[in-house]
Amino acid sequence: MYVAPDYVEPDLDEVTRLIEAQPFATLVTDQPDLRIAHVPVQVRRDDGLEIVAHVAALDPFAESIRQRARILISVLGPSVYVSPAWYATRGLPTYNFVAIELRGQAVPLDDPDAVRAHLTRLVKDHEETLNPSDPDARWRGDEWARDRTNELLPELQAFTLRVDQVTAKVKLGQNRTEADRASTMAALHDSPRSDHQAVEGLMRARYDDQGRMR
Repeated sequence: MYVAPDYVEPDLDEVTRLIEAQPFATLVTDQPDLRIAHVPVQVRRDDGLEIVAHVAALDPFAESIRQRARILISVLGPSVYVSPAWYATRGLPTYNFVAIELRGQAVPLDDPDAVRAHLTRLVKDHEETLNPSDPDARWRGDEWARDRTNELLPELQAFTLRVDQVTAKVKLGQNRTEADRASTMAALHDSPRSDHQAVEGLMRARYDDQGRMR
């Protein structure tokens, strides 16, 4: 993925937050041939980035994992069309968006306890996102759910991937004037669309109300 210098996001903490906000990813490998999968992922931070995920054991992608193939993981964050009508100055139509690519070698995760822990944390992360302020509303697995999960473990191929290359493109009006950024945020704010509001939130984390870099 080509990234112009204005749009490079070098902060791994911010990359982690962006992935956690949009954790459904596309996996691509060409080992032994071109294969693709779409799965939820977990991101872990230690000295760098590590991804934990799983595919169906019958998926051809599982063979690539067992062969410890190199994998490209693509995560697309919020995106919106930006109309020139929103600008304070003249301009052309464009998109504001987030796109992240991670690369590394797959390592099969075959220990049942480790796979179970991965699934438990994956569900916990999503339930917390659904109900951030109401823990009692979160789903919790009962005995039946635990037994059913154990039955399904052999049907999964989990893996970890230690990320050795990160390419993060965050295009949020960095090439526009402060006035253009301010008016774009105002237009997104007035929209009822959730994708517009998501991009507005990302922009306001970077710019003040006048469009100046924070």
